[in-house]
Amino acid sequence: MIRTAFAFFLLPMAMATAEAQERRMAHMEGCLIWSREGSIAARNECSRPIALEFMDFDVQQTVTTELAPGGRFTSDSVWGQTTGFMFTACPLGFRPSVPFALENKEAIGVSLYNCVAGEPTS
Repeated sequence: MIRTAFAFFLLPMAMATAEAQERRMAHMEGCLIWSREGSIAARNECSRPIALEFMDFDVQQTVTTELAPGGRFTSDSVWGQTTGFMFTACPLGFRPSVPFALENKEAIGVSLYNCVAGEPTS
C-alpha cells in the first residue's frame, strides 16, 4: 500500500522533470534577410546554422533545408505570383514547437512558436 502511494507520488514528479529537461530555444527568424523581388529567397545573417522550413501556400509542399552562416535559400516561388508562404527558422538540431502544417499558418505567421530539440519532421 505504501509502495503504491509512493509510486503515485513519484510518477508526476518524473513526468514534470522530463518536460523541464526538454531543450527549448527562441526561433531565429531575425537572422534571415529576405529578397524583395524575383524568386523568394533568404540569407542567414547569423553566426550559427539554421534549420529552415518553407511552404508556398499554392504548392503546399514543405521544403526543409539547413542554412550555414551566410548560406542562402532560394525557392521556386516568385514574389507577386503566389498567394503567400510561411516559414520557420530554428537553430540546427531544433524544430518548431508548433507542427509545420497549413492548419498552423496563423500561429507560424505571427511567430508564435519556440524551437525544441529534435530535427524537423516535415
